[in-house]
Amino acid sequence: MRTSWTMRAGAVTALLLALLAWPASVWAQSDADARAADASQAAQLAKQTQNPVSSLISVPFQGNWDMGIGDREATGTLLNFQPVVPFGITPSTNVILRVIMPLASQPAADGTRVGGLGDIVMSAFFSPAVSGKVIWGVGPVLLLPTATNNALGPEKFGIGPSVVVLTQPGPWTVGLLFNQIWSVSGATDRKDVNQTFLQPFLNYNLGHGLAVGAIMEATANWEADQTWTAPLLFTVSKVAMLGKRPVNLQFGAGPMVASPDGGADWRFRFMAVFMFPR
Repeated sequence: MRTSWTMRAGAVTALLLALLAWPASVWAQSDADARAADASQAAQLAKQTQNPVSSLISVPFQGNWDMGIGDREATGTLLNFQPVVPFGITPSTNVILRVIMPLASQPAADGTRVGGLGDIVMSAFFSPAVSGKVIWGVGPVLLLPTATNNALGPEKFGIGPSVVVLTQPGPWTVGLLFNQIWSVSGATDRKDVNQTFLQPFLNYNLGHGLAVGAIMEATANWEADQTWTAPLLFTVSKVAMLGKRPVNLQFGAGPMVASPDGGADWRFRFMAVFMFPR
């Protein structure tokens, strides 16, 4: 009789332990599933921020520090506020508006600094709503004479074409952005604008929203004696959460592979991209 009661007590104890352990295992599995979902979302957002014509609303703040300017080897700073807003105009076509608003502080030859708002560059890309292996967009680019100091802009209104093409096989993103701007009106005592911009870019996604990459931002001023300015930046970025808002944080640095006399010889960058998934 005593043995029977002992066996029953052992069975009850085992049942109670199993019931106590079961919620813990469920919670552990739920937590693992949530972490996996977060990692997947971060990876998707990372690839979307690498695509200039994605359907993601984003608000990047890009800070650049150009070092080694002039005989004093001074540092120039440039903060670009560049919101990207896509919207559909037909079931098969999206328009992606990209605006670059630069705030600059540049060293002058006499040791003073010139600061203020530069000229705004605005692009509108028409892109297929559903892309294949090759993603592309094409549209106009506008140069708006908004500079608050004559040293920060040519006082010209300009227009031209803009094209972007890229592909994203597996963890890779490889692409090229191009635009060409010609001035069509503005101050008659300033040089005309004839400027080409080429931006090849490469990213490799490591998972969990972490990526490494390289980007060149080559600008050709065809009205200048020394035509090209081209920083080559090597970057690392990570998608993180700021409260409930996903943010892509990027650090980059690299040399100027082409620069006019007295120009910078190195660029450092920090960028925060605030994302608004639909």
